[in-house]
Amino acid sequence: MITKQSYEDLKPYWDFQRKKEYNKEKLEHLADKMQGQVYDQFGPISGKELLDTLWCKLPQEAYEDPHPGWVPRDKSYRLEWEKEPGPTQIPYIKKGKPVVVKAKWLHDNLRPIRKPPWEDMDNSPFDD
Repeated sequence: MITKQSYEDLKPYWDFQRKKEYNKEKLEHLADKMQGQVYDQFGPISGKELLDTLWCKLPQEAYEDPHPGWVPRDKSYRLEWEKEPGPTQIPYIKKGKPVVVKAKWLHDNLRPIRKPPWEDMDNSPFDD
């Protein structure tokens, strides 16, 4: 647990450690969600193996800032005034908008495609 005095003295250090912990928790959540869906040449990859692989390849520049109200699961990174974390700490990632085809009515109103003029010709320049 991080004391208030330690946090004030080493604020940049603790902020970075907590940012790192947030991103690791987010990757754990992602790896658990993807377990059984990712394969290598030997078969499905376990969640732990996927987490280790992704964590080693994630550069520090790609770390996201924790959202306000996030409380780390690991007590060593928790501020002394923070309570226990709730069940859902990592926000749900929304999927994109569903694709809706709105031009179906247009398909019936289009004129049929005409043949190219050379198909009616006896000596087409495209014939062999």
